[in-house]
Amino acid sequence: MALKPDDAGTDDERTVLQFLDMWKARDVEGMLAAFTDDASYIDMPLPPRRGLAEIRTYIEALFTAFGVEIETLHIASNGPVIFTERVDYLTLNDGSRPPVPLPVTGVMEMRDGKIAVWRDYLDLGTAEAGLGLKIRSDAEPEAGA
Repeated sequence: MALKPDDAGTDDERTVLQFLDMWKARDVEGMLAAFTDDASYIDMPLPPRRGLAEIRTYIEALFTAFGVEIETLHIASNGPVIFTERVDYLTLNDGSRPPVPLPVTGVMEMRDGKIAVWRDYLDLGTAEAGLGLKIRSDAEPEAGA
C-alpha cells in the first residue's frame, strides 16, 4: 500500500511524501520549491545536478519523454535524513509501451524543511530497456536504447 503525506511520522517525512506525489502531476514549480537553492539531485549512476537551474533542466527533460508516478512503500528517518523505498512507474508520453515499474531507494538530506541533497539508487538499465530510451548524462532522453 502506497504511503501518503498523512502517514508521515515527521514534518520532513511529510515534505518528502508531498514532493514525491508532485511527480504524477508534473508540478515542476512545486518540486523546485521543495529544494534548497544549493540542492543537489543525483540519480545513480548519472552525474549530479547542482542548483535549481540544473535540477529544473533535468526534470523538464525527463518530462519531455515520460511521466512518473511514485508509489512509496516505506519511509524512515534519522534526524534530517529521510530514506524511501519506492516503485517509480515510468510511462512514455506517447503511450507506446506499458508503464515500467522501477524499484528505487531514495535518500534525502533535509535542511530547514527543504531537500538539500537527493540521491536515488536505481538500475538505469531497467528504466532504459522498459522505455526504449537511453537516458544520457546530459539529461536528454534519446530514442533507441
